[in-house]
Amino acid sequence: MISQLVTVIRSTLAFVLPPLVGMLWFLVCLPLGRRRAINSGIRVVTWLGLWLASIRLQVEGEVALLEQRPAIFVINHQSGTDPIIGARLVRHDMVAIGKYELQFHPLLGPLMKAFGTVFVKREQGIGPQVLAPLLPALAAGDAVVLAPEGKRSSNGQLLPFKPGALWLAQQSGAPLIPVVLHNSGEILPAHGLLMKPGTVRVTVLPPQPANLTSEQLRQVFADALDH
Repeated sequence: MISQLVTVIRSTLAFVLPPLVGMLWFLVCLPLGRRRAINSGIRVVTWLGLWLASIRLQVEGEVALLEQRPAIFVINHQSGTDPIIGARLVRHDMVAIGKYELQFHPLLGPLMKAFGTVFVKREQGIGPQVLAPLLPALAAGDAVVLAPEGKRSSNGQLLPFKPGALWLAQQSGAPLIPVVLHNSGEILPAHGLLMKPGTVRVTVLPPQPANLTSEQLRQVFADALDH
């Protein structure tokens, strides 16, 4: 009973405090420049969120590639924690994609807007028509973080990949870098509300050719998840 109460309190704090603190920190840092304020805000929000939830990251593989700019980081999507994990890994000079409804969230919406998130409607998918606004960010030397599945898997199995990330790599020339999340679904399953403490294993893979098919890119993730 006590452990369950601790989990509820920890999860509530991890959901509520980071966006509030992050927005305040962003505003405090804004006189130093918008880019610096966003980068600092990302670091604060992601560190605080993972710390409050007692989530640790075990990162392996081509870890140095996380500093590559410009770059397109593609992640598989198992959990509601995946966006904060992805942002924690990339940390700076980045643009993320969020579902359209999140911009109206009372806590996350203002923060995501301030950080320059591109919002997309789920029915549009992650395709060229919604990703074109990201090309200027890549041209300016930023990173883009997106999930080609477009939505969370309900059972941890990979969903079909949309072609948008490959199109973005073809159009921009930026390297396409897979970031494989092995077990984030165990921390917070799809549609779950309580985050369990634990360690999420992450594998950063070498850049992939932009001329892959969506299914080939999906297979790259499938192979990594099998190991």
